[in-house]
Amino acid sequence: MNPNRYRPGSQFIGRVGGLAVALGIGIAVANSPGIASADTGESTSSESSETSAGPSVKSAEKAKPAKPKKNSIRDAIKRSAQRDSSASPSADGEKVSSATDSDTTDRPQRTKPRRTERPAAKVLSTLGLPAEANKNPVEPPPTPAEWVKAAIVRREIGHDAGPAKTVKTAPATTVAAQTVSVSTEDSPLKTPEQLEAEQIAARTVKTLPVRLMKVVLKAGFLVAGHQQFPGGPDADNLAALDNAVDEFVLAAAFQQQLLNPMNPKFVTQVAPPHTWNGQSAGGTRILYDNPDTIYRFTGVSASSEYVIRGQFYDVDGDGDFRDDMPADTSFSVLEGTAGTTSQLLTVDDEFEIDDDGTFEITVSAEPADGRPNHLQLTPGSTIIASRNTLGDWNAEKPMGLEIQRVGGPPDSLFAQLGGFTFLGSVVNQSPVLTSLVSAIPPLPNMPPAVRGTVTALILIVRGANEQAKYMELATAGDPNVMSEPASNAEFLANQKQSNGQFQLDDDEALVLTIDPGDAGYFVVPTYNDWTITGNYWDQPTSLNNDQMTANPDGTYTVVISPTDPGAANWVSTGGLNQGLISIRFQNLGGDPNNAPRIVSQQVVSHDELDDLPNVEFVTPEEREQQLAERRAGFDKRWV
Repeated sequence: MNPNRYRPGSQFIGRVGGLAVALGIGIAVANSPGIASADTGESTSSESSETSAGPSVKSAEKAKPAKPKKNSIRDAIKRSAQRDSSASPSADGEKVSSATDSDTTDRPQRTKPRRTERPAAKVLSTLGLPAEANKNPVEPPPTPAEWVKAAIVRREIGHDAGPAKTVKTAPATTVAAQTVSVSTEDSPLKTPEQLEAEQIAARTVKTLPVRLMKVVLKAGFLVAGHQQFPGGPDADNLAALDNAVDEFVLAAAFQQQLLNPMNPKFVTQVAPPHTWNGQSAGGTRILYDNPDTIYRFTGVSASSEYVIRGQFYDVDGDGDFRDDMPADTSFSVLEGTAGTTSQLLTVDDEFEIDDDGTFEITVSAEPADGRPNHLQLTPGSTIIASRNTLGDWNAEKPMGLEIQRVGGPPDSLFAQLGGFTFLGSVVNQSPVLTSLVSAIPPLPNMPPAVRGTVTALILIVRGANEQAKYMELATAGDPNVMSEPASNAEFLANQKQSNGQFQLDDDEALVLTIDPGDAGYFVVPTYNDWTITGNYWDQPTSLNNDQMTANPDGTYTVVISPTDPGAANWVSTGGLNQGLISIRFQNLGGDPNNAPRIVSQQVVSHDELDDLPNVEFVTPEEREQQLAERRAGFDKRWV
């Protein structure tokens, strides 16, 4: 008999048992009057010298001065409702290549941090358990706890929470840097971490648990569709169902990869199908994705300190990146398993950026104390969500972004099992508990079948029910009637939305006149019944205020129709006669007397458009030129 035959299972049981013992000891010790009185969070001189709080934020000129309106022919897109989809990026997610084949990563050599011996180490040594955990697996295995954390990503962000509280943390340990070199010639989204995550997701969706769950999910989507739409989804939306389910499932396969907070990295999700250096990835568009926005997420914990580094680029080569910055950029701290928002950091006039476009954000449990580029974590903080919204796709570029953990406890089984997600609000407030739970080293990598099981759990918990909830946001009112802009807890905290559904014949149009008020950015996208965008790289299924022609009074008139009526501000439905609309307003000024509003809305025939004020038209040549500009802007991000 092979003595190592059952070693993996026994190793898992042994480590989990050791963790349980450590937790029990930690709770008892933390409640001991003697320890409690000494539990002040102070460290020895050696600990203090080894603790890194992250690099300080450099003084710089303020970001985002008023930038001029860019002159391109925004308003013309070719009639393409029935366009051949063969030109769209590959979505099969099958072809994968090594993430290191085409990308260069400069990573400092890992060094083992020095630590002072903790009291917990002696206790664990007596129990025959490892005194320290200092391993950093290349690919930490997700757990059922992590799919709960991952589900948070499905929300653009949730409810606002109260102000952050300062907490005591365990003595910090200097953590070796793990940085990524971002080429300004390629898309900043194409990082080695991103390519690796896409490979893992492509393998995960092929596992048996996920394939079985897709059948259940498809049935749930159908039930929701019949509940939300009178007469149910039409033929075109039924034809789009399989792709919608595929993207929902692939999104879950990305979400289960949310790493534990001891080994963070930003990964792009809620993305269209794309191909980078021969590696194709399917779409992960879910729940009203915004074609203008880059969504990136990473796990965090108040027990650690982090530094986020990024860069805005000089796209036009004039030596000044400021006139090329995205229309809106923000960082949100999300709490617990509910995804509430404890802090929102917006790149505004107070945000500090160096002259070369680089910036740093410090992240820790400490208050900002006057630092404009700081995010404070609470004991229950679990995720940082970054949103990068582009107005002009050709003149603006997504920022380069990376995160490095610079202090905190070592990686551990507790972190891998999602302990800082479920119990962080308790553990993070006690350095003794943090030390004890961090003493058991992490487990090796997890096979695809187990990842598939975790992904299936995500789909069970947040699948069809969540889809129905988001569909109802736009179907609550009558068809072809948009709601007045208002804040919604299911979306970005500093954003307003106007939602509705359309029911239009091929020669009909829903004409909206919109006053953005004090919003610096707004977008009008259309969706199918399953809350995802269509082929927005070849069709104008969305237009933002940087892509539209404004009326003389500062309002905007858009024409939403399944086919091209020749209007300048035509927003295509992708050829659909039935579907959803979710207008977003961002960069709000906060003036209640100048809030965004829907000025007018009406359904007319294409022939009647000539009689309406503020409806401009374009030539076929202008349509073709704008189509080429649109596709070129998409390719800069995703090809």
